[in-house]
Amino acid sequence: MATPRPLLEDWTWQQHGSCRNMPTEVFYPEDGTRRHRSAREQRAKSICRDCPVLAECRAHAVSIQEPFGIWGAMTATERARSIAQLHDESQAGA
Repeated sequence: MATPRPLLEDWTWQQHGSCRNMPTEVFYPEDGTRRHRSAREQRAKSICRDCPVLAECRAHAVSIQEPFGIWGAMTATERARSIAQLHDESQAGA
């Protein structure tokens, strides 16, 4: 029987994130007018787009269905849509 991998190993990708030393509020835009929220989301996404662990971050947020913030250059709404699409595709192939 294989020994499970240590949990710490599963999170090591976070040490390489472009967001690591940035204020968390950059990635968790407060509610406000739609225009201002969109601008804050775009700022966070621009940081994510060049991140060396974008794929790991996005996969993590989708897998745990993270309901808040910008993760892997995706908003919570975008992640929910992606999850729904994956679900629909898996149902169609079943």
